Amino acid sequence: MFIFIRSQIIPVPMQCRCFTTSQLRFKSGSSNRWLSRQNGDYFTKRAKIENFKSRAAFKLLQIDEKFHIFNKSGNHGKPINVLDLGAAPGAWNQVALERCPKKSKILGVDILPYQPPNGASTIQGNILSKGTHKLIKDFYLLNELEKKDPLFEEIEIISTNSSNEPPLVVEADFSIIDKEIESNKLMKNAATLDSLNNSIETKFPVDVILSDMYEPILREHGYSNSTTNNPYIRMANTTGLAFKDHMMSMDLCDAALITAIDLLKKNGSLVMKFFTGEEDSLLENRLKFVFKEVKRFKPKACRLESKECYFVCLGKKDYEIDKIELFSKKF
Repeated sequence: MFIFIRSQIIPVPMQCRCFTTSQLRFKSGSSNRWLSRQNGDYFTKRAKIENFKSRAAFKLLQIDEKFHIFNKSGNHGKPINVLDLGAAPGAWNQVALERCPKKSKILGVDILPYQPPNGASTIQGNILSKGTHKLIKDFYLLNELEKKDPLFEEIEIISTNSSNEPPLVVEADFSIIDKEIESNKLMKNAATLDSLNNSIETKFPVDVILSDMYEPILREHGYSNSTTNNPYIRMANTTGLAFKDHMMSMDLCDAALITAIDLLKKNGSLVMKFFTGEEDSLLENRLKFVFKEVKRFKPKACRLESKECYFVCLGKKDYEIDKIELFSKKF
């Protein structure tokens, strides 16, 4: 194996792991402007001081200060379930942990792997997939089982199904299995799981959905050592073309809306990022079909020149929403 460097041929042992990098000698004017703006940005500096993973944390903080999405007046400190879509690098997880009542369950979903903050959980998956929706339901189902019987903390659910067969479980501690056999509780736990599977709360387990998604953009050339703020594939990249960014964000907003229809409880809330443009009025009408109250809001943490904005949707009208009627309706 050989590596070519400045027209010289250097032999390299086969057992070595070889790679090459190309140094960027000159940055474009837009890159320099972005770096200058980023280095001088107030919220970027403040995020570092307060140990937030990105400046986006302040956008959600400002939304919650105005709309109280995490701790409603009638909630009385009851734990809630929060689903964070497009969660990497985890700044909105941090805000949810800070603002939610104690013992709330925070689950982040992203196509990227990321390290969630202590107290939050994560699923690496595509929210456009039905399989990801099932994993989300199973996560909250396990949480409900743990509430009803502490024994389930030691049990891993391998699969659930709608048939009459008992769920398959794997027990880590055989002494617990012996105790269960002796006390004849296994059938009781299976009945508990079956009743939870058929309950409306299990079908719609989420109280608040947060969506910070953008269309993933594939790199066309080169490789780099990037952080989760600029990876190879990301649900939060933009092209810089206003119309294209707007249309791509509309598709992901529809995906977030479908997720809310499938997983959000009655009277639940949805916070959704989008790019303003000619199609956002159609999205707003669809949201009003599903929610009692829909507000546009641009936090101060958003840059003035950005077309980024948020829909804050409060009070899902019902558990079951007809998706065919919604997406075929002419507004």
